[in-house]
Amino acid sequence: MTIFLSFLFFSFFSGTAQSTKQKSYIAEKQSSYNITVKNNLPSIILSSAEKRWVGDKDDKSILGNKINYADSFEKVFDIEAYSISPNNKKHKVSYIGTEDREIGNIFVHDMKFRYYTFPNIEEGSQTYSLYKKEYQKPQFLESYYFKDYLDCKSSRVILKVSKDIEIGYIIQGNTSNENIEFTKEINGDFTIYSWQMVNIEKEEKESSSPNFSYYSPHLIFYIKNYKNNSGTQNVVGTIDNLYRFYAQTIKDINKQDQTQVKEKTAELITGLTKDFDKAKVIFDYVQSKINYVAFEDGMGGYIPREAASVLQKKYGDCKDMANLLNEMLRYAGIESNIAWIGTRHNNYTYKNVPSPIVDNHMITVARINNQDLFLDATGQYSLFPNVTPFIQGKEALTKIDDLKYKITTVPVIPSDQNKTNGKLKIEFNSNSLIGQANFNLNGFLKTQFISTYKASTDKNEMLKGYFARFIQNIQTSNVDIKNDDLSQIPLEIRYQFELDKWIKKTDNQLLFKPILFFPYSDARINVEKRKTPLENDFKKSYNFEYEFVIPQGYTIDFLPENFNFTNAFFTASITYKKVNNTIIINQEMTMDTLLIEKNNFETWNIAIKNITKQYNQNIILIKK
Repeated sequence: MTIFLSFLFFSFFSGTAQSTKQKSYIAEKQSSYNITVKNNLPSIILSSAEKRWVGDKDDKSILGNKINYADSFEKVFDIEAYSISPNNKKHKVSYIGTEDREIGNIFVHDMKFRYYTFPNIEEGSQTYSLYKKEYQKPQFLESYYFKDYLDCKSSRVILKVSKDIEIGYIIQGNTSNENIEFTKEINGDFTIYSWQMVNIEKEEKESSSPNFSYYSPHLIFYIKNYKNNSGTQNVVGTIDNLYRFYAQTIKDINKQDQTQVKEKTAELITGLTKDFDKAKVIFDYVQSKINYVAFEDGMGGYIPREAASVLQKKYGDCKDMANLLNEMLRYAGIESNIAWIGTRHNNYTYKNVPSPIVDNHMITVARINNQDLFLDATGQYSLFPNVTPFIQGKEALTKIDDLKYKITTVPVIPSDQNKTNGKLKIEFNSNSLIGQANFNLNGFLKTQFISTYKASTDKNEMLKGYFARFIQNIQTSNVDIKNDDLSQIPLEIRYQFELDKWIKKTDNQLLFKPILFFPYSDARINVEKRKTPLENDFKKSYNFEYEFVIPQGYTIDFLPENFNFTNAFFTASITYKKVNNTIIINQEMTMDTLLIEKNNFETWNIAIKNITKQYNQNIILIKK
């Protein structure tokens, strides 16, 4: 560290005083971990050092620094921060504060940060941030992301590992195969591992991007085992060791009297004979009556609370809801177990990353009719036995007993189960179209609608926005909504509508666009600008049938040709036909992917271009 500090005092840029409004950047960032055994336990100390060069001093993102940590498991100390002005004058940070982090909907947590602001920042200044962090729980180590929110000249992570410790590691997220220089050397009783990237662009977060774990290069490392006076002690690094750690954390749950849990279960399943029906009423009860309140305070972020307590208090987080659901299913005589799982937020598998980093969620897995049902009660409006969108395709580590487990993959829900079916009967009225519409929403589309509709304080305004998502000037009336419940019966929306100025009228012709709904019309990817993959919440499909009544005295002059398109991401078709005095149009589309990588942007865009071109087709009617 002394050598590093000496380097930091040297002015990195000659002539920086003349460089105004240039982009700020990170000159060097380095995380060095010293991993050894002390007092018969692993000791993990991080020494972090970062140097930035200031371009635009009005850029608030470079005026200070935050050091995040989990108060129950990590200790931050030896913080040193200062700036060097263009004329080589040092200004030390005088105040370092501590605050709780604001983390979404997590009600109780132990996540904090230390913060400070650099004094006397000028264009051409250099800032220096140094601190140490002690990891007090060897299972809970952090990833190192090479990229940052600024361009970076050098990003390096070093692991200095004692001979008494065996580690594992993996590079994830390097989808572009960027060069990461790796070295490994033996120095006495230590093995020193080093990874370095140089001259790297800042990381981007774009709309509809997956989490950084999918595309930003990062190192994950973990302690497999260590030697102390009692022999070799396993930590994680294999799925068996990870499961043993998990099983140990939950071995003492559900020790309270569970009479109320049993009685509530018996009440819910009264009169039911089939396990599927019993499981549904129990699942619906937990997801609708237990309020989701997240707790991430120390081991409380990993250990479910007592099922009896959760039932009594009527709130809990994913672990608590999974535990209560599991206990109630068992009291109903249904085979069931809790399971650890990483949502789609984490792009990891248990084989590649056998450490707690792989997981951030807990669900219940019930076995009914020789089939695993992956039940996530945090969805609130999930339609039993559907999974939630954010665990599709992910591995679940399901508990069998204290020693045995199984890993199964949650299915990805096919597009035909997340379907919008629409039927529209339409007539001409001067320059307007008037008609009746009947829509059925299935699967995630039903859940999505109900979630928004139930939470809306102004339901009329919400519906107005929903109907206008394709056509802004549509006027709707007599809206009727049915089956807005937790059944698998499609949600039904009926309404009447008027669409003004949709017809171009001449002395002897009527010209109009027959397609009124335009899925993915705005989904073309800017290939030149977009740098990150694009993620869809779920696969989906649409089927619209339009029935246009031909006005009296008119006949068809022009119908567009039928359209068909298929590629890896989309299947679409539009057909036109005359039936008596009506024109029947069938519009179908299937979107069949969850993630579009950069190398597939053009394939995606070809589909969008071909499909959306059809939205502008016209029908021409002519007077007889």
